[in-house]
Amino acid sequence: MAFNAFRRTRSVLILGADFFSIVGIFSMLYFIRLEKLPDYLEPELWLIVATFLATLFISGTYFKGQNTILPRLPVRTFFICLSAGVICIFWVYLLGPSQFNNYFGRGVLPVGTVLIGIAATLFRLFINRRYFHHEEGLELLYLGFSDSAKAFLQESENHAEIRSISIMTDEPVDAATGNFRLLSPGDTKSILQQSWNGIILDPNHQSDQDEASRLVSLRLQGTPVLSLSDYYERNWYMVPVNHIGDEWFLQSHGFMMLGSPITLRVKRLVDVILSIVLGAIAAPIILLCALLIKLTSAGPVLFRQTRIGLQGRPFTIYKLRTMIKDAEAEGAQWAEDDDPRITAVGNFLRKSRLDELPQVWNVLRGEMSFIGPRPERPEFTHELAEQIPYYDLRHMVKPGISGWAQVIFPYGASTEDSLKKLQYELYYIKNQSLLLDLNIMLRTLATVFQRAGR
Repeated sequence: MAFNAFRRTRSVLILGADFFSIVGIFSMLYFIRLEKLPDYLEPELWLIVATFLATLFISGTYFKGQNTILPRLPVRTFFICLSAGVICIFWVYLLGPSQFNNYFGRGVLPVGTVLIGIAATLFRLFINRRYFHHEEGLELLYLGFSDSAKAFLQESENHAEIRSISIMTDEPVDAATGNFRLLSPGDTKSILQQSWNGIILDPNHQSDQDEASRLVSLRLQGTPVLSLSDYYERNWYMVPVNHIGDEWFLQSHGFMMLGSPITLRVKRLVDVILSIVLGAIAAPIILLCALLIKLTSAGPVLFRQTRIGLQGRPFTIYKLRTMIKDAEAEGAQWAEDDDPRITAVGNFLRKSRLDELPQVWNVLRGEMSFIGPRPERPEFTHELAEQIPYYDLRHMVKPGISGWAQVIFPYGASTEDSLKKLQYELYYIKNQSLLLDLNIMLRTLATVFQRAGR
């Protein structure tokens, strides 16, 4: 299929880019340190190159389907390259320093490892984005039909990678539900024998013995056969809260970090260090922003508001004021597009997210983390918990200055948007890790520089 051919081409492109970048970076550093190029006939350089390529290959970085937890931002590749550099130290001890003195003793290998990690990450980011439209060709088979299928068809309209969806069911289906091809289950064998990029099982679908055997065979041959919730999670990085039940939490893997005191302590240590460093760096910026706020609008510089934090405990959040004085004199309300209550300076602060800087104090106090679900107001929390299933689960982790929902989904200002955000937040809670936190931090920095916040 053209889809698979592209994936193979993509892998070859990245492999070639890695090869030339590794050789080029080591040659450059070798020349800088020794004022000559390395001898390309000696095996030391090629052993290092082979170590990096083998480590990247074994770690699955040439196969996009295996890098799903960090979509389109493969920072994991950087740490894999660091691991390859550490493995190269093994060759130093095994073969002797004389064999690698010019690479290791002169600092070429350590510096080169970092540069290769950056280059490999950027190559994958560029190629994934440059050729992303080539993957807009997924042909999916959906087995069964229910309200969950209707929601899936609606959500699929927001994702360009799907070319066609075929639904095999004997249930009555409203043609206005969405764009799909309806298949009769009368010829299950021939339908399942077609080439599908994925097969999705509706939560209410019950396979008979023959169909189940064929699905097992297809899965063992490499065709993804997924539950609906698994498809949401693996491809859209969200959990469909309206289409799961308590049994999902019992059967689904994940939520490991919630029960890992060591990892939580490491995250807290990182929060403390970053809050001290960032606080010192941000102090002049906060003072400048405070001066602009004071000169352009009446009212206090800092905005204090009660939010709901870990385990549902309320706390006071601090932000730079971006709205006019007494903006909520008539009660709590959602912010809107082009909200007239937002000042000119406040609009800039929101887009650059500089209004969030005082929350570094909340992080230092332990009320927040740098990464986590955004804390919501108690006035909205009670209402949303009554309307959205599993809404209170977002309080299982500390709220954050930025989060998975913030970097993936635009600003939400309604119950429907809060439902969408919760689906991303539950994905984060389930797959929470220090590496995913780093991914979100990098995305947040990109948002700041692009002024894409709100």
